[in-house]
Amino acid sequence: MTSYDVAVLGLGAMGAAAAWRAAARGASVIGLEQFTPAHARGSSHGGSRIFRKTVFEGIDYVPVVNRAERLWAQLERDSGATVFYRSGGLCVGAAEGELVRDAVRCAGEGDVEIELLDADALADRHPQFAVAPGDVGVFEPGAGVLDPEGCIRAALGLAKAAGAELRFETLVTGLEYDDAGVRIAVGAETISARRAIVATGAWFTDLVPELGLPLQIQRSPLVWFTGADRAAYGPERFPTFIWESGDLDGWGIPDVDGRGVKVGVGSASAFKPLLEHASGNDYPIGPVDTDPVEAFVRRAFPGLDPVAAAATPCMNSKSPDRDFVIGIPAAAPSLVLAGGFSGHGFKHAAAVGDITVDLAVEGASDIALGRFSPDRFGATA
Repeated sequence: MTSYDVAVLGLGAMGAAAAWRAAARGASVIGLEQFTPAHARGSSHGGSRIFRKTVFEGIDYVPVVNRAERLWAQLERDSGATVFYRSGGLCVGAAEGELVRDAVRCAGEGDVEIELLDADALADRHPQFAVAPGDVGVFEPGAGVLDPEGCIRAALGLAKAAGAELRFETLVTGLEYDDAGVRIAVGAETISARRAIVATGAWFTDLVPELGLPLQIQRSPLVWFTGADRAAYGPERFPTFIWESGDLDGWGIPDVDGRGVKVGVGSASAFKPLLEHASGNDYPIGPVDTDPVEAFVRRAFPGLDPVAAAATPCMNSKSPDRDFVIGIPAAAPSLVLAGGFSGHGFKHAAAVGDITVDLAVEGASDIALGRFSPDRFGATA
């Protein structure tokens, strides 16, 4: 039986970061992933993710995103890869609307630099947006776009360079744990570790069903649009955005990879079905996926062709309160759980990986994790 300090189960965004940070601290690390590196079967693909420090989810997320910002910069320095594109980020909505009020409040809580744009300034600076009368903007100049596949590959490369053993296309077939550690079955092989970080995304509860975590899996397709003036929608001229105005409810990312502007709409505007299992998200994109997004683009961006240029399935694992699940459950003290990121986790991934290593190696983190406790649902083994 081969033994390690830390086993990382799942090498997507959170797991890749955990493997990097654990190996960088000198721990002996094995990482196991059922698919290929930076695969498109889960929740960490599609060429772009928003990074913003205006965290609407609440003040508990501020130290997480601050650590993430530092670690994304370190990832670029240490790997030599470019994974972040600064575009600025824009919140658009009615001056007295909830989105604008929350953006200003959250920026204050996190000491984030913002700029308030009235309707005229918003229209002058960002003519791509068909803003409604009375709409204003909250602009965060430090926001931008992360390359998810690039982040994962860079983190995996650094983990391997620091001595981590990484295995892909390797299915974990069993997981046993007690106070002394964990035993992981991979076919006929058993791997032992002092602690295991479980970061398997939408497959999260497959390995620990006995913990009874009430997570749901939601299909959330990624959709791209192009226009005649493609340069107008690059990160130099077009920010990431969140837009809530009247019945407009959407978000988007500039064209950073030539595929076009990525656009999504809120759950209230689109049918995003719950899946019985992550393996059920492999069916083709259809009109039910793209029609609501096309309707949003048709009204919001007159310079874009409102017919989807490309689309691909994606999904997320949602907790009932939409907060993350990060921590050591009382019923499984040799496991560190990292899941339930509810569609807003990628920006935090570098920090989440590092925090799970705090827990796995030190037994505690200097970031308060009470809000994210896996025991908050009252589940027991």
